[in-house]
Amino acid sequence: MGAICNRELPNRSNKLSFIEELKRRNVFRVGVAYIVASWVMLQVADLVLEAISAPDWVLLTLMLVVGLGFVAALIIAWAYEMTPEGIKREQDVERSESVTNETAARLNRLTIGLVIAAVAIVAIDRMIPEKQLGSENHLSAQTEASTEGGPLSENGSLTPITAVSDEPSIAVLPFVNMSSDPEQEFFSDGISEEILNALTKIPNLKVAARTSSFQFKGQNLDIADIARQLRVNHVLEGSVRKAGLQLRITAQLIEARTGYHMWSETFDRKLEDVFAIQDEIAGAIAAELRTRLSKEPMRASKAVNMDAYELYLKGLGLVATRKEEDLFTAFGVLKAALEIEPDYVAAMATLARGYVVAPWFTNRVPVTELREQGRFWANKALQIEPDNAEALSSLAIVVNEQDMDSDKALQLLRQAVQANPGHLAVNNFLGDVLFRTGDLANAVVYESKAAELDPLAPVHLSDLAFVYLITGDYDKVLDLSERGLKQNPAFSNSHQGMREAYWARGDLEKLEQATTAQIESGVYSESFEVLLSARLDLTKGNTAEAKNKLMIMYERAKRDEIGPIIVAFEAVAHGEFDIAGEMLLKAYANQIGNWTFPLYVRLPEQAPDSAPWQEFWSLPEPAHLAKVRRANGMPVHYPAFGEAAPR
Repeated sequence: MGAICNRELPNRSNKLSFIEELKRRNVFRVGVAYIVASWVMLQVADLVLEAISAPDWVLLTLMLVVGLGFVAALIIAWAYEMTPEGIKREQDVERSESVTNETAARLNRLTIGLVIAAVAIVAIDRMIPEKQLGSENHLSAQTEASTEGGPLSENGSLTPITAVSDEPSIAVLPFVNMSSDPEQEFFSDGISEEILNALTKIPNLKVAARTSSFQFKGQNLDIADIARQLRVNHVLEGSVRKAGLQLRITAQLIEARTGYHMWSETFDRKLEDVFAIQDEIAGAIAAELRTRLSKEPMRASKAVNMDAYELYLKGLGLVATRKEEDLFTAFGVLKAALEIEPDYVAAMATLARGYVVAPWFTNRVPVTELREQGRFWANKALQIEPDNAEALSSLAIVVNEQDMDSDKALQLLRQAVQANPGHLAVNNFLGDVLFRTGDLANAVVYESKAAELDPLAPVHLSDLAFVYLITGDYDKVLDLSERGLKQNPAFSNSHQGMREAYWARGDLEKLEQATTAQIESGVYSESFEVLLSARLDLTKGNTAEAKNKLMIMYERAKRDEIGPIIVAFEAVAHGEFDIAGEMLLKAYANQIGNWTFPLYVRLPEQAPDSAPWQEFWSLPEPAHLAKVRRANGMPVHYPAFGEAAPR
């Protein structure tokens, strides 16, 4: 036993003498100073490389070089010594001449200075957002939106655009993609939309819709100007940096009137923490705006596989564009997400919405096939989450236009409104169905709310304008249509609203100008242009030419070269109810439900002597809808040219 102890003692002595020698040669101090200096340098490099949009590999390469340099620094500290005559090999320096103590003191002072610098950098990073997003050099942005025309009051009239309600309201601007990879743009946009969706569930908080808030992307506009255009009193903005599995999200809540930063936070987390971050941001905003009326906590987001989540965000952005190619790409992307995460309700609901709206933007696939896919995915989402507002509203559209069951559609939409009162699509779809059932007063309420939530989207302005066409408020129709065309000069529904107002008023000159502008926008088919010119011929008294053009389109519809509904609508305007009735019967047989749009096709009383017209209205669903419309006081007749001319 003693022999063993005697053998161990020299080893321990050697270890102690080696450590003492490391200390004497300042190897430990050099290592600590190098680590602190490297951290400070990398933080500064990160800021500089970010400012010049350098690719991520530059910073990674720098980190590798710094790591290798650490090893080299320790070797140099061991083998060399700093002397008054310069750097010498350690073995060439006499112990009596060594100045390692003085070097140690200098290294201590250097390390303390670097630590102070590091603390300052951390403090600045936490206190000041990555970019002054609320300044005049605002990083989010838009194509310039119209500043003329304002929100809608309770009676549907326009109020000045500067009039912002005192009720809590917010716009979520698209978070800036701070990653060097442009392909990550969908991720930062998706994070913004997910936060927006979470905020719509907060009671009494008005949230500007994605369509309007995402117009403010890519330009430098003042926060107060953005808030004024969106008619909100708060703005949330931020940035997203994604590097591998690391994620940094910066968010800040700004009071629009004062520019005051009410709340800001930087989240440095792992990628899988993104769901918790979204909940924290929404919860912090709810607390700041004090909008929670109950003590019931917000439903926490469910964590999902990150690959599925990224695919979902990509699909979400594609569906939002409403472009034909993007929609079909989105279907594949969202299904890929569901292959990874089969119970992903948000992906199912978005897929349902994509299929439901697709018939309005493509003729590539039969309407019934698209709508049945929408039904399938909406029902699948509702099996897991029965109060999912997006799935409920998508199913309602299928039920209304495919099954022609307006009662059930209204029931689903009212359930969706209760689940999420601030959801744009829910309010818009509910207004649409109320419009189609002839409940015009309530249609104005919900279409107005949709226009308030999404003030820069022409579709909601035109939906409201269509209601006013039936009530005969043509000044409002023209005002709303003009606003829509300022946002999108080629937007079909705004052109249609303007033409119909001039038709009813008998203003041939302006009707001709509006028709020419619509044709010259260049986004319409030759068949549609023929129908537009036929209407002009009718107003000019060229009835034979008008009838000839209508008959050409009628024959094309019979051969399935064009849809029957557009021919039916124009036939009503021409007073050709036999043609209109035949086309409606064809649409009904093919389960094309958009005949319920009531601007033209209203009630059987429009043409009591037309057999095809009466045959259509005797069918079960049209007969029921007629009963509902009568009970709601739907005006019977589509106005003839000049019928509403000012007296």
